[in-house]
Amino acid sequence: MAVLLIRKKISLTAARSRRGSFRETLRDSLRYRRSLVLVAQIGLFVLAYYAAFLLRFDFSPDQTARRFFWQTVAVVIAVKLPFFYSFGLLRGWWRYVGISDLLDLSKAAVAGSMVLLGIIQIGARPAGFPRSVLLLDLALTILATGGARCAVRIYREGFHSVSAQKNTLVIGAGEAGSAIVRELQRNPRLDYKPVGFLDDNASKKGIKIHGVKVLGSIDILGRSIERHSVSCVLIAIPSATGTQIQRIIGKCRECRVDFKILPPVSARINRPLLVNQLRSVRVEDLLGREPVLLDVEVIQDRFQGNSVLITGAAGSIGSELVRQVARFGPREIILLDRSENDLFKLGMELSAQMPELNYIAVVGDILDVGLLRDVFASHRPNAVFHAAAYKHVPMMERNCFQAVTNNIFGTYNVALVARQYGAKQFVLISSDKAVNPTNMMGATKRVAELILLGLQKSATRFCAVRFGNVLGSNGSVVPIFAEQIARGGPVTVTHPDAERYFMTIPEAAQLVLQASAMGQGGEIFVLDMGAPVKITELATNLIRLSCLEPNPGIPIIFTGLRPGEKLFEELSFEQEGVKSTAHRKIRVFEGSKVQFEQVQAWLDALSAALEAKNVHQLVQTLLTMVPEYTPSEEIRSLCAIDRHDVSLSYRQQRVDLSVAAYEEAAQT
Repeated sequence: MAVLLIRKKISLTAARSRRGSFRETLRDSLRYRRSLVLVAQIGLFVLAYYAAFLLRFDFSPDQTARRFFWQTVAVVIAVKLPFFYSFGLLRGWWRYVGISDLLDLSKAAVAGSMVLLGIIQIGARPAGFPRSVLLLDLALTILATGGARCAVRIYREGFHSVSAQKNTLVIGAGEAGSAIVRELQRNPRLDYKPVGFLDDNASKKGIKIHGVKVLGSIDILGRSIERHSVSCVLIAIPSATGTQIQRIIGKCRECRVDFKILPPVSARINRPLLVNQLRSVRVEDLLGREPVLLDVEVIQDRFQGNSVLITGAAGSIGSELVRQVARFGPREIILLDRSENDLFKLGMELSAQMPELNYIAVVGDILDVGLLRDVFASHRPNAVFHAAAYKHVPMMERNCFQAVTNNIFGTYNVALVARQYGAKQFVLISSDKAVNPTNMMGATKRVAELILLGLQKSATRFCAVRFGNVLGSNGSVVPIFAEQIARGGPVTVTHPDAERYFMTIPEAAQLVLQASAMGQGGEIFVLDMGAPVKITELATNLIRLSCLEPNPGIPIIFTGLRPGEKLFEELSFEQEGVKSTAHRKIRVFEGSKVQFEQVQAWLDALSAALEAKNVHQLVQTLLTMVPEYTPSEEIRSLCAIDRHDVSLSYRQQRVDLSVAAYEEAAQT
């Protein structure tokens, strides 16, 4: 036994020694790679030049032809090498050769041949030298040098790689599908082996893309999976509709194969490798939202080199606004949020993914006017995106004083300080719940819009952007449903007929930037939310995406509408004039004419109701400001019993920024 162990140890030592010597040899070869490339290039020049003589003299060159070759070969090498060096062809890795390298190679060969032809024309050549040799040499040089590089790449990718095991079908033979197949072929260690494309474009049937055949339309998905023993389906149609995605997923489930999807363009910004972005299908993929086309030049002109302040920067919308604004080269981004932990997480993400971004994280509250003034005085932001707000409808029904304090007076504070310090633009992130509001959250958002309309007579351009629910945001139904499914159910839905407008977080943030670039002051922009989605269907799709079935697998139960909720949401008032804009996904409404003095009077009345903690007085003031507001039963009951919320000291929280105080501050 001891002898066997000793022999095994000796064999392992020898194997390690061989591996070590191989690595050393590889390192040595890499160390002298440029020299090897130079020698190989010169050898190819000589080979191509000699082959040109062979072709010119029918493979039987006489003594004179051989003499011409030896007299001129050094000149040919001396002329060609500088051109190949200037095009970087003596430094690259042949295993990564591409079309651009072959184009550079052709340019270098043509330039070298033209110089050689010029030398011949001025007479610096042996008498009787055949000029046709140079034309043959040009073609052979391109073939030899290009062929050698392609041969190295073919060897590396075809014979010197690990064989992938999972037979994979790619849905979509467009640019995205083609790029994914190319990446899979370059890196077979990902273990996906493309065996075919499926595409509804009949003209593509039968063609090969990177050696992979287009088998037919998506209708033959089931047969193709069985015929080619497919174990994974990759959906590479970024512009696919939700109906198309559901049809593909249904057939994949029937055939019991794994499936992944390439997210839409809006979710793939600054992420170049497509294969690394393939993921499981999510519920937002079933919405079939089209990619957002931005007027990049106009947006960049607004933000490049400027300072931008984002309140609520650590929230779902605020943080995505930060990521989107960062694309346009701002001088700095000020991140204002009162959540220390969320702000820390966002800062860590930005430092890792956007190390060049100059951002300033400020932990603070929009009710702290002193802090706001310090921030504006220090950084003088050109643009302000106000995303900080309380958004949970049922919770705000039970905490109406906090909703008014934060959403109304917080907005008022930020807007007034922005005007005082000369910000060029102020954008309020509003909500579809501001239209004919039936809850405190919607009413406060509508008042915030009215405040901006009353502040128009200034150098600052005030506007609001109104949109509906955002999938995946804090408080969205999707995370709640996902958690309920993970627990085994039940999934709770308020009403079988309840429906909402939905869009993705990146889409919402991009359209907010586009709307801000259009704003001239006084507008209320509304984003195209598409068709409303039934919450019951959303829950059903999410259950099925978890490879489960609703009722009886994961039960769906209906709990009734919560305080302040509607069956459906609206995006505009009937009296608002709807206008189209240059962007097909953005419309604009003519804002109501509101005087600042009227706004100030309303806010003074609201402040008095807060000071007295009088729900009835608070609701009556809101009804005066927003006649369309319909208080919920929850609020009506609070008014009836005059219930007081004593959880906050509003005398300390409320900051009075009257017109006189504003003018006094502006003078100082």
